[in-house]
Amino acid sequence: MATGVRLLVVRPHPDDESSATGGILARYAAQGVPTAVVTCTRGEEGEIHDPDLDPVEARPRLGAIREQELYAACRILGVAEVRLLGYRDSGMAGDPANQHPDAFCNADLTEAAGRLVRIIRELQPQVVITENWDGSYGHPDHIMGHRVTRRAFFAAGDPHCYPDAGPPWRPQRLYAVVPVRDRWDEIATLLEREGLDTSFLERRRRDPHFGIPKEQTTVQLDVSDYVEIQRQALAAHRTQIPRDSWWLTIPHHIRRVAFGTAYLVRYFPAPAPGERDADLFAGLD
Repeated sequence: MATGVRLLVVRPHPDDESSATGGILARYAAQGVPTAVVTCTRGEEGEIHDPDLDPVEARPRLGAIREQELYAACRILGVAEVRLLGYRDSGMAGDPANQHPDAFCNADLTEAAGRLVRIIRELQPQVVITENWDGSYGHPDHIMGHRVTRRAFFAAGDPHCYPDAGPPWRPQRLYAVVPVRDRWDEIATLLEREGLDTSFLERRRRDPHFGIPKEQTTVQLDVSDYVEIQRQALAAHRTQIPRDSWWLTIPHHIRRVAFGTAYLVRYFPAPAPGERDADLFAGLD
């Protein structure tokens, strides 16, 4: 039985914890499950949408600002522990920021995994959630987050790996969040009925590489009762999420459809064909 948190979510940037995993974190916190978030970067390459900030003045300290937004969002989500892995935001694929020596995408994989191993051994989670194999949309930090977490997940329980990072701890399950395509037509129809912009969704619908069929997922977790908490957590990221963003403004009945189910694929232990988990902790002590 874990002595620290039970669920650890590893995401690349501030605000990622609130998007695909916000409902998950809020649901388990409400159930009394201790949760933790590891954020790999401070989001230095993010946008500045906060109307109360001067973008020119705020840009040099954006990492510190977004770190505070992360803490605020995690308080809303009921997260018990927050850790920073300590790397720099790499920016989108092809951005000049990709070349920065401290960018997460340029991190030494062994060294970065060692940082995460130390956190896993400290917090002792039973279940770890991270990015999927291609980061959903090819972002370098999301892809790197997947690679680092997979390596750290298995190394954390091996006493021969990173012997100076604390006593070994072996988490029992590893999941990745994944986007699914199945409900996009329904969401688009609901948005059109309200006279709302569907361009963001249309770009995803036209991309054949974005999202997977629902039947390929291992977990379809109902988080519909927590979509308002997720919205409040996203709103805490004032620099990143504009006040008029559809992330914040879509009506509640559409929000429950768009964000009410969290989809995950289990990486470890590998599921049998067609196997489904009713809960992230089903069958665990």
